[in-house]
Amino acid sequence: MAELDFPFLAELSDQERNHLRNLALIRPQIPTEGQFSLIEGMSRSLSCQRLLTLIARTPHWLVHGPILQALAENEFTPEPIRRDLEMAVSLFDLMYGLDRASGSEKDERAEMAKAVYQQLPSELKPIVKYQLKQLARQVNPSGFTQELPPIPTEPGDWEELTRPPKAEPTRVQLSLGEQVARAGSTHGLEELQGFLQMPEGEIRQAALHNPMVSEELVSLVLRQCEIPDLFDDVYGEARWYFRESIREAIHDAPLVPLTLARKLCVSRDLLRLLERGARGHQGIRRVTCLFTQLDETEYQFVTLWAKKNAPNMLRVVKIFYDRLLRQRATQSSGLSSHPAEGRWASLEERVFLANQSTQPDQLIAALRDPDPKVFEVVLENPGLTPRELMAAIPALDQARVEKLAVHHIWGDSPEVQETLLHSVQLSKTTAMRLITEIVNPRALLDVLRDPRIPHLEMKQQALECLRSQYLSMSTQQRIVALRSSGGELIRHLPQEVLKDEETLHQLVSDRQLDPSILLRLARNKQTPRAILERIAAHPILMAHSPIMSELLLNPKTPRESSIRIWGLLSESEQQQMLRSPHLPATLRYISA
Repeated sequence: MAELDFPFLAELSDQERNHLRNLALIRPQIPTEGQFSLIEGMSRSLSCQRLLTLIARTPHWLVHGPILQALAENEFTPEPIRRDLEMAVSLFDLMYGLDRASGSEKDERAEMAKAVYQQLPSELKPIVKYQLKQLARQVNPSGFTQELPPIPTEPGDWEELTRPPKAEPTRVQLSLGEQVARAGSTHGLEELQGFLQMPEGEIRQAALHNPMVSEELVSLVLRQCEIPDLFDDVYGEARWYFRESIREAIHDAPLVPLTLARKLCVSRDLLRLLERGARGHQGIRRVTCLFTQLDETEYQFVTLWAKKNAPNMLRVVKIFYDRLLRQRATQSSGLSSHPAEGRWASLEERVFLANQSTQPDQLIAALRDPDPKVFEVVLENPGLTPRELMAAIPALDQARVEKLAVHHIWGDSPEVQETLLHSVQLSKTTAMRLITEIVNPRALLDVLRDPRIPHLEMKQQALECLRSQYLSMSTQQRIVALRSSGGELIRHLPQEVLKDEETLHQLVSDRQLDPSILLRLARNKQTPRAILERIAAHPILMAHSPIMSELLLNPKTPRESSIRIWGLLSESEQQQMLRSPHLPATLRYISA
């Protein structure tokens, strides 16, 4: 082999060529103990994948356990080979303690060993069998060993023999939540680098908040990133926004979004000009031109630069920033830059404002505008939210309330529907239709509480809807409804709630239950005796004497529970309870 000149030898260093020559000389013969030690040391310390591949493809070396173990532990061993060797090592670990394992554990280990053995490649199975026979011989003297694998002859193609196998990409299908958790906790820089370039925003955000993320890693990823959203994610975080190296990486990236690149170019040119010093009329004009082009998001970086390098420029930065804010306010208002003093805005200006504005106070004013056309226009404004509508509904007249109730967008909004039900301008027909569309029990309870609702039929319909919704709920949903209403459902639906002992039993079993619910149940004469007995044993009872009083005055409370509660009262509380004519005679007899 020394006389031949293989192309792959140019890839090796002089020391690695010497190692290859030694391995080629040892390969066609049975190695001695010293040669086994030499090969083991190479398997553990070499970083050349061709040499490690050659060792792994020599079967009568792999039957020596320490060599196989060293190859499996060497991080430079080609990934497909190392993965197979690691499976073999895990199989040895399973079989080593098989004889000493208990019955159930022995069966489990045997099944796992069979599964691992089936996954081994065919060329590795005889080697594993040989080593397992050696292990069996140590454990049981009656075991038989196999012969060593045949010694290989001189290979015809050394380049093919030493070529590392290509690693097949392993694609493990993880859910989005698992990928997010993995991105936020992984310590592998290559894996983290891949998560930073994922198209899903949740995964990128989790990777950006990984403690292993560094300025150098983010800069490297940005320069080779093909996901435009990553640039916005990094630019939007303060810890990266102010770093010069990150900004340079964004600027130098070939696939950076054009808008973001322009922002950084303008601010960079401006700061360079200010750093050199703008002299003369032309220099001042150029500074002014760059300030007018400066994006609003870049003012924080420019302000920080001015604080560090040119504090006298802070006033200039503020002047241009205030000018930008005034321009934006003028554009959003839809008015001319020089409005006439002391005049009302025209209908055209108000319609423009209703169509383009995003300011909450301007939207509410447009909803209350005297002209109905402005009201119709503002309902189609994409910037309008239910918050503005809910604030304006109490002041709307009947025509606008009715129009809002049948609007193609806002007529189906639950928040708007619930607010419309409390408007005195809403007609009874529309109100009866809206009540049937309400799915929130709390909204129906609000209708029953509101004394301003002029139509009695509305409250009756709300009560019927509340009853049907409660009866269609599961037990857990009923418990949630009772807790969220503070027990008020008991007052409006006493028959439905108090006859449902299963729900009440689970409700009262909660040790953190609202005391007001226990008080309502203890006071009601329709509460089942089993529930009253459960309340009497509730831990909240000791801290709330009104609940104890209501239980003592309730004739359905079991006698044993009443006597026990009576003993918990102080003498003054007992004297106060004796003044009530509803106190049971049993308790009066005890206190006599």
